[in-house]
Amino acid sequence: MPTVAYRVTRSRRKFMKSPEIKAYMGRVMDTTVKPKFLGQFENVVASWKNKPKFKARKFLKPDSISLNVFPTGEHKKIWQYVSKGTKRHKIPKSPMPPGKALAFNWGGYHSYKAKTGPRGYYKGPGRVVGGTLHRFKQVDHPGNKAREFERIIRNRNKKWFNRTMENAWRRAIRRA
Repeated sequence: MPTVAYRVTRSRRKFMKSPEIKAYMGRVMDTTVKPKFLGQFENVVASWKNKPKFKARKFLKPDSISLNVFPTGEHKKIWQYVSKGTKRHKIPKSPMPPGKALAFNWGGYHSYKAKTGPRGYYKGPGRVVGGTLHRFKQVDHPGNKAREFERIIRNRNKKWFNRTMENAWRRAIRRA
């Protein structure tokens, strides 16, 4: 499970034992932090045909606060292949049965433009340009570079997360 944001809460151990403060911090996570992170993950897959869904789980401990965002549903493997990358592999693993085949545009003026690039930046809608349709029973896929979406989202929001949680701590302690 990818950890999206993590903050060590220094000198706050005794306060996290208070049920009121823990409840308040949980509400801030549920109403402010989770929606922001989930929205950013959903923006990454907005144009995907097979979109995974995402869930977030918060952890409020005496020495840390963290949020884990992870893919769910039938398309979660696609997210993992794109975000983590893949090694060279055969598609499909065993040759297809008679009468079935993989179909690709191949040869001639042929180019493929991916929707995302390495390091997770969005490049627009993916598409194949040129070539003629060929059918194969099995192909050697060269693998793909990791897009590292989790790391990018975490780094982009680290200051915001730390500031939001620090302000929530101050408000919670004042109210207690």
